[in-house]
Amino acid sequence: MTTVGSDPPALRAQPDFLKLWGSETVSLFGTAITTLALPLTAVTRLDATPAQMGMLGAAQFLPFLLLALPLGVWVDRRARRPLMIVANAGRAALLAVIPLGAAAGWLRMDTLYPVALIAGTLDVLFHLSYSAYLPGLVGTARLVQGNSSLQASASVAEIAGPGLAGVLIGWLGAPGALLLDAASYVLAALGISAIRQREMAPARAGHPVHLLTEVREGLGLVVRHPMLRAMVIEAAIFNGAMQALGTLFVLYATRDLHLSPAQLGLIFGAGGVGALLGSLLAGPLAVRVGFGRALVLAAALACVAPLLVPAIHGTPATTVPLLMLAYALEGVGVAASSIHHLSLRQALTPPELLGRMSASYRTVTYGVLPLGALLFGVLGQHMGLNAALWVGTAMTATGWLWVRCSPVWTLRQLPEG
Repeated sequence: MTTVGSDPPALRAQPDFLKLWGSETVSLFGTAITTLALPLTAVTRLDATPAQMGMLGAAQFLPFLLLALPLGVWVDRRARRPLMIVANAGRAALLAVIPLGAAAGWLRMDTLYPVALIAGTLDVLFHLSYSAYLPGLVGTARLVQGNSSLQASASVAEIAGPGLAGVLIGWLGAPGALLLDAASYVLAALGISAIRQREMAPARAGHPVHLLTEVREGLGLVVRHPMLRAMVIEAAIFNGAMQALGTLFVLYATRDLHLSPAQLGLIFGAGGVGALLGSLLAGPLAVRVGFGRALVLAAALACVAPLLVPAIHGTPATTVPLLMLAYALEGVGVAASSIHHLSLRQALTPPELLGRMSASYRTVTYGVLPLGALLFGVLGQHMGLNAALWVGTAMTATGWLWVRCSPVWTLRQLPEG
């Protein structure tokens, strides 16, 4: 068993990990800007309806449902670092299309859908490659530390990114702000290119491809293992139901609560503050109460906190601080539970199955995102935004019970092998 919460000083002194960490930090800052700039492009420049926002969200995440499994087989047969470089370069090129279209006058919702779809495909490729690459770079004993460091960067980006995005959108417009995310992907690709540690050849490199058999191996591991099965169900419920917020919150905040882009930036930034706190607490909490209980308690907070959002009404002077609190609490839970989820999945999976395990996991947990986006887009259109938010957050609040009732709860330490 590997003790969690230890902080071997060698990891942050490892130049190649610092290159990966720095590259991902840069791109995360750009992505935090896009989190606000992309939906505001659709809402403010293209006057998108709730149903169109649902379709845009579905386009972003549909590749996780349709392509993750075959891409997982591919990732298990390839060096992962070159795949991450290609994915970042491709995402940079695609995001640049949006401000170009806005400047030239041909940007439409029909333009955003395919851009989101292809960018989502590259997101799948990057995340599968990254999840399979990190254990070989840092080792099992330092997975929690490595994932915590990267989650801390994501949290800092969430703090600064939306606030910066609000300023940039006011200055450059929402499409223009997306150029910064494109530039961040270019820098990230260059940083990953500078990693020097030799990557071990994948165990299945050069073997004949038996697509269905290999896909079944990855799915079988996730379905049969009681801890992996519980985590995938919990994450699927959370992700699918949280599309109520992902699809409708910007519309709800701007049209019903009359919040400005700068105020939205504060709210999303508060979520980043919470996520930073969660990333810092993840290791110490696991040491204090045990790895499994730390995961379950963090998941419970992440699932229950969103119930505050549709309950908040009033003027911006009262709604903004309360929404900041709701997003901060959710951020604490999501960051801490995500670190433990990812570390446990990586620790339980043999290296030759990492790509396919991650693909199977993401097919389910990300595959529900387009379905959730479409569902809550339709519900928002017909029920009203507040009622649809209540439905989604109530569903979200049940997800953590799956890991509470699984063997994860009794896990004292992170397993090794």
